[in-house]
Amino acid sequence: MRRRQQFLGRYLPGDGWLHRTPAGAKFAGLAVLSLVVLLVRSPGVSLTALGLVLLLGASARIPLRALVSPVRRVWLIIAFIVVFHLVFSDPVTALRVVSTILACVLAAGLLMLTTPVTGLLAVFAALARPLRAFGVDPDRVALTAALMVRSLAYLADLTAVTGDSARARGLERNLRARTVPVILGAVKYATDTGRALDARGLGDPDHGPERP
Repeated sequence: MRRRQQFLGRYLPGDGWLHRTPAGAKFAGLAVLSLVVLLVRSPGVSLTALGLVLLLGASARIPLRALVSPVRRVWLIIAFIVVFHLVFSDPVTALRVVSTILACVLAAGLLMLTTPVTGLLAVFAALARPLRAFGVDPDRVALTAALMVRSLAYLADLTAVTGDSARARGLERNLRARTVPVILGAVKYATDTGRALDARGLGDPDHGPERP
């Protein structure tokens, strides 16, 4: 059985400059880049952002295969978007939309590849800290965000593994073979996650996340 990989990439330990950059600064950079390409809506800007992300990845010594891994997992969706815009719009729009998606996905992947989970949790907690005035626990928000990211990554990989398994058995056109294992796996994952949280006392709404 192949080793599971997170959708946006697994953290790769390293000593490059991007690994040493604070998680908050990288998160802010991701937010700025995403806002620019989404608001400017220009193929030139999106392609420039995409090239910048690839350049940053190379300068941080991130393997190209690891950086583009998310694209390999969603290439069918990207291909559908290209065809859709070529048929119902124009090539320029297709180029702009696809380059925007690629820039945002690869930038998010670069953040995940160069930032440990503890760093991401700290960023989520810092962003949620102003909500403490309204009775919201920032640590619980951070934990929720981390669980969401992990769950989406797990489900994306589970879908890919199930598809590969069905294809290997000649059942790539069998809807049941492609969906039932995903549903059962998702239910088991949710159950296991809930039990793990309860075991640490994190499932009780009257108590915040357990502190070391």
